[in-house]
Parts: sequence; C-alpha cells; structure tokens
Amino acid sequence: MTVLTSVLTPPAPGPVDLLFHTADRLASHPEAASTVGVVLQLTGETPDLRRLRERLARRLHRLPCLTHLLVTDEGPPRWTPSPPDLDDHITERHVTAADLHDTLRALLRDPLPADAPAWRLTVLSGHAPRAYCLALITTHAVQDAANLVAVAEILLGPDDDTLDADTPNADTPNAETPDGDTPATTTTGPARKTEAPPSPRRLLDTTAYLWRSTRPHALWSDPDRPLSGRRHVLWQEVPTRLLKETARAYGATSNDVHLAALAHAVSRWAAEHRPDADLDVLPLMLPVNLRTPTETALPGNRFFLARLDLPGGPMTVTRRLNATLPATAPLKDPAYRGTLRHLLTQDPSQYAQLIARTAAPESLTVVGSMYRIANHLSYDGDPVDRVIPIICCPDGFPLTVGLFLYGDTSTASFQIDHALPGAASIPRLWRRALDDMATCAPGGAR
Repeated sequence: MTVLTSVLTPPAPGPVDLLFHTADRLASHPEAASTVGVVLQLTGETPDLRRLRERLARRLHRLPCLTHLLVTDEGPPRWTPSPPDLDDHITERHVTAADLHDTLRALLRDPLPADAPAWRLTVLSGHAPRAYCLALITTHAVQDAANLVAVAEILLGPDDDTLDADTPNADTPNAETPDGDTPATTTTGPARKTEAPPSPRRLLDTTAYLWRSTRPHALWSDPDRPLSGRRHVLWQEVPTRLLKETARAYGATSNDVHLAALAHAVSRWAAEHRPDADLDVLPLMLPVNLRTPTETALPGNRFFLARLDLPGGPMTVTRRLNATLPATAPLKDPAYRGTLRHLLTQDPSQYAQLIARTAAPESLTVVGSMYRIANHLSYDGDPVDRVIPIICCPDGFPLTVGLFLYGDTSTASFQIDHALPGAASIPRLWRRALDDMATCAPGGAR
C-alpha cells in the first residue's frame, strides 16, 4: 500500500539533523547509531494489519515526519517527499514474554529503509494474553522525541480522522519544557500564544549565558579511558504519582526530580567505579524543546541540548534535589527559550556555531530528558497501558536517559556505554533515589 500525500516540503534540514545524520554514517558500532523509538503497550486482541495500515494512511497528511527523506547528495541538504509503502513499513512479529525486551533491542539493530522514509512500525504479540505492542523505530536525524510523541498522539488519538493538524483541538505533541511540567504545545483548546521576543538586554545576557554553559569539561573524553560505542539498553519503571507528588512536596517539577535522581545515581556509581568522575560538579545535558504548534510532526529536530552543572559528590538525595533547583532555574526563564528561538530563526549562523560547540567531544556528557503524553491513547478501544521510550546514545556520550510520563506508570530508557564499569546498576540507583526522595519529602510524598 503506497500512500500519496499532499504535505508541503518542510524547511531545510538544520544543524542538529545533519549532526545525527553524520553520526549515523560514522558510528563506531551499530549500537551507537542514532536509532530511537517509542513502544506502546496495549490491552486487546492483536490488530488486523490491513486496518492499521488504513488508519495510518488516513492520518499521514498530518505526519510529514513519516513521509520525507533526508537527502544530502547532489546539492544542499533537503527534505524530499517520499510516499511510504505501508505494506513494507508496517509489519508484525510474534514474541514470547521472555524475549520481549530482547526483541526491542533487536529492532534497533535492523537497518532502516535507505531509499524510503526511515521508520518502521512493528506489531508485537504473543508475550501475554490479550496484549500487544506497537513499536515505532526511526532515526533521530528525522524524528526527535516531540515527533515520537506526535506520531503516538495522532495515530492513537481521537477516532475522528477529519481532524486537521491546524485546528485548535488537533493532537499536538505534549513535550516537556525545561520546567518539566508545562507542555511546549497544547493538546486541547486554543493554540498557545507566541512568546514575545526577549528585550535586547535579555537577549544579550541570555546569549552570553548560553555560550558560557557550553564550555568544555572533557570529563568523558579521556584518551586513557575511551568509550566503546557498545551499549547496554535498559528500562526502569516508576509510578507517575511518585514523580508528581515528590515534585509538589519539594516545590520542584517532575523534571527537577528526574534530573536530581539521575545526578545522584551517576555520583553514587562514580564513587564506587570511576572516582575521577566523582566531582563536586556533574555536567549534564538536557534537550530544550523549541518546536511550536505550527511545527508539529515536521521532520527533523527542533531542540537545543542545554548544559547544566548539577551537584555531584557525596550528599543526601534531599540535599541534591534542593541544590538542583537553582541549577535548573535559568532554563525556566522564558528569555532562555525566547533567545534560542531567536537564534534559530534570526541568526542561524550563530545557532549552528552554538550547536557545533555543544557537540564537541570534550563537551559531551550524560543526557537526561523527559517528555509527557497527557492525552489518553487507544486503538479501536484498546487502551495504551504503557509508553516505553527508546533513546539513542551516539558516540562520545557515556550515558543517555529518556523518561516518558504517561498514565499510572512512567518508563525511563537507559543507554549506557559498555566501557563504564558496573554502570548497568545506574537505572536501579536512579529508581532508589526517587524512592528516597519520596520517603524524606516534607509531609511525605508516598
């Protein structure tokens, strides 16, 4: 089933798209490729592939990230319309309960189409009675996390296929902003007002802060301790209520809680296995979503990988969370996002230089991100019970973590370089830090 769409050609690929594209071509190992995805676990009978293909075909006009190719030869880089063959792009596979996660890891190693839009949707069934998964696998060069959320919300949102992406009540990605609890785009009601551009003084001050925050640290680029390019791919679940109630108890956001727990886990691990990384300051990166409602599901990346210096070294998890709040405060200032949007749209040359500086080997570090899906998702009445992210960890990064908030149980995806000794314990240390924060929270968060 080849579907023709009427989607307009998007703007030219940006510097982040080209960085991921290059990282894929030069990856030291297939596990270091920028393959990402989202796995939706549903309760119900395995869907009919023909009906699933027809449903997606009706909604493809709202998903240009699924209908374009990134072309970099014979001229400037560009997005080229390419109608997907849904018979090839949507398939099914039988799995057992014991090999479900191994199957997801195997899907990451399967080559994506080279002469068609770079994505696959696989129906997984057999691992439990009346249960199946929809596993969307793609590349970060074409889809960022906000796009993964958009595909999930548009494919599994309301059954009214007449909704258009430009209407006020259309599904749009509900991606976490740096404050962790405020969606970057709205899912219902009027479209969010466009942020006013920062004043010249705020623009200058915030731009200076951005450049200072990209200074190199070389924590993970020691030639005597090279990273391997091989990856542990692990997941860790946490009750969504635990994140939200802990954040409320401390006057923080869910994202603050997540980042503090990650800093605590990495610091605890480093103290035992990598003392040279057990420093008073832990540089950490997180993506700041710059996608606007009008850019929903356009191919490519619209985020900036911001740098934070979080508290490292030995301390209680409560003290670490309290010390994290001032570190994340600058990113919550509207001028921060406004300045990034200004650079992206009005000064692309300086924006490209800033991106290149953040991508330098001596600047790369642990990445922590969080995205929230607020809408209830279902397919033909079958509810989505879990949303499992798959994050990538390109060469040069020691560890990446992506947390998706959805429903009662949220899931974090960990990719960890094999060269980090004992690092497979970090997901458990992260979860333990969350439990300890809740236990020690003022008034109790459990």
